[in-house]
Amino acid sequence: MGKKISGNVKWVRIIASIIAVQSSTFGQDNLIELNRVAAKVNDDIVTWGEIQRAMEQLNFTNNEKKARASEFVDGKVDRLLAIYAFKEKGMAIPDSYIDQEFNKRMIKDYNGDRRLFRNYLRSRGQTENEFRDDIREEIIYQHMLSTRRRLKEDISPARVEEYYKKNSFKFKTSAKVRIREIVLKPIADEPLTVLFQQAKKISEEIKDGKKFEDIARATGQSVYREKGGDWGVLISEREIRSDEIRKQAFSLKEGQFSEPFKVDLLERMRDGSVVKSGKSAVYLIQIAERESSGLQPLENLRSEIETMISREVESEAQRKWLTNVKEDAYVRINPP
Repeated sequence: MGKKISGNVKWVRIIASIIAVQSSTFGQDNLIELNRVAAKVNDDIVTWGEIQRAMEQLNFTNNEKKARASEFVDGKVDRLLAIYAFKEKGMAIPDSYIDQEFNKRMIKDYNGDRRLFRNYLRSRGQTENEFRDDIREEIIYQHMLSTRRRLKEDISPARVEEYYKKNSFKFKTSAKVRIREIVLKPIADEPLTVLFQQAKKISEEIKDGKKFEDIARATGQSVYREKGGDWGVLISEREIRSDEIRKQAFSLKEGQFSEPFKVDLLERMRDGSVVKSGKSAVYLIQIAERESSGLQPLENLRSEIETMISREVESEAQRKWLTNVKEDAYVRINPP
């Protein structure tokens, strides 16, 4: 299917087919040929190998690569169209500017270590010149987008208020608490019943007027012991991993403390997951501070909303510009 539209960008050819060959690109069942042409814009060819390298930078799984391959091809085509529009205006990026940007990235990403940088390029199957081309392409693309953005318009208070009302779900806050804790962990094979007896005595001392935080500094094995058991931050329900602590914390009012309760202790595995350790402890907690849920006041959000509106305006302007550039091209799509 072809569509000819006037303009200086001559033609774009996007090949949408993906074929199965012996390669490890997207898994063993649905594979692509790395040298196969994915897209062509004028004299520039995009191979599936380039698309593969771009996705590898984001650590996609094989399934994600298969699902998003066409999205990355479209993105590459957009960039090439922007570059052609840049060149048609007679503009160019001086090599000295590319050298400066290259050196900045060497220092920032590789601590100036060229061997580390070469190892990175080797892992991607990329040359230094190709890396420099990527830098040039990114600079041109961002320049062409920025020049098409609308100037930030004066956003009226009425528009801010309208956005606030239509998007109120974005500005709702969850209830949060700041917790103090006293933690009693068994020593050796000490039964929990002994710890519960100790915790009940502590509870009576608090009821008799002793400060929770003073006892927390002197008793137990809390990691926050030196701070009077204070977690130090307001935290929402979903941020508390322990079911037992979450249930207790959000049943108490500010200043109240719990009766002793058992907590199944958690541990973090090497893969980052958190599981029950098989060990338990006895806890007492106090709510040092409580923040109710609700809608944040508009006046606290006005500047943030102005920025959000401005970004939406810029994004829409960019989308329209890219659409117009594409319409000035001959587009041919070959079905799989």
